[in-house]
Amino acid sequence: MTYSNLLAVPPVVVAGPARDLSPMPWPYRVAAVELSVVVPFHSADARLEGALKRISEALNSQGISFEVLALSARPGAGSSPELDRMPHTRVVTSTTIEDKGAALHLGFAMARGAWVCFVDIDEDADVDGYAVIEYFHRAREKNL
Repeated sequence: MTYSNLLAVPPVVVAGPARDLSPMPWPYRVAAVELSVVVPFHSADARLEGALKRISEALNSQGISFEVLALSARPGAGSSPELDRMPHTRVVTSTTIEDKGAALHLGFAMARGAWVCFVDIDEDADVDGYAVIEYFHRAREKNL
């Protein structure tokens, strides 16, 4: 069983750390992935690709181990070859995901990171990868 707390500052929400009730209590159990970034999307376009690249570059520059889960938030949204080739990124498309909420639920279930955040990329949001890191560090410092 795990539980987590949320630090919400739009468009980034950081949840974590996932503390499980096992013989080796947190923080002694170290996850291979420190941060999972869940990103629901409606269309695989240049804006999404640019945002994911900025997030990946920022996390790499800080030496944070991470994964990006990009989930189609509507049936038939598809993917793109550029998204499929991005390192540390898993693209999930499914006809059973019908909305953003379903995409988030699946993304949270698939996340392997000790910390989980989601980034809401909508039409007018320009996501800064370093903002993701800032919120992540704030949550980690407060040990939510």
